[in-house]
Amino acid sequence: MKIFSFDAETNGLWGQAWAIGALVYDENGVEIARFEARLPESVVTDQWSRENTLPQVQGITVTHEDYSSMLRDFATFYMANKGEADVVVHMGYIVEAKLLRDMHELDLIGDWDGPFPLYDVSGNLQAAGADPTSVDKFVAKHGLSVGEFEGGTHNPLYDSAVAAAVYRHLVK
Repeated sequence: MKIFSFDAETNGLWGQAWAIGALVYDENGVEIARFEARLPESVVTDQWSRENTLPQVQGITVTHEDYSSMLRDFATFYMANKGEADVVVHMGYIVEAKLLRDMHELDLIGDWDGPFPLYDVSGNLQAAGADPTSVDKFVAKHGLSVGEFEGGTHNPLYDSAVAAAVYRHLVK
């Protein structure tokens, strides 16, 4: 199965994204496409995000000056890579679901361009008797390979990779 896994970091749990990462893997688990985008640090006004998330994304270059242009580029990547893929997130409501809704509201994706279904690995973890809130614990327990990323949890590329690794392990 091809996997499209994505993650975003937001200005508070309900705010707009200021960093987006997505990884696409082929049927053998080889990365075939990558998207990374980030807004300037000045847009991150939520204190928790400044303290906990910003330090994890220092390796991601600022690529956009505003949310709408970042979202437009992500929508282009999403549409080019979602076909024939299981689209995966970890605990995708609220953050990643908001990205999809915002892309639709800005007419960047159409009514039928959403991922049907959107696979949330938290349900797979719960069904396996694991903590549905922690992909990191599952990866450590099972010795799964995630790849090398600067920063860990809260780096959207790392979060995309770890969600894909857990999904592949549980669904294979």
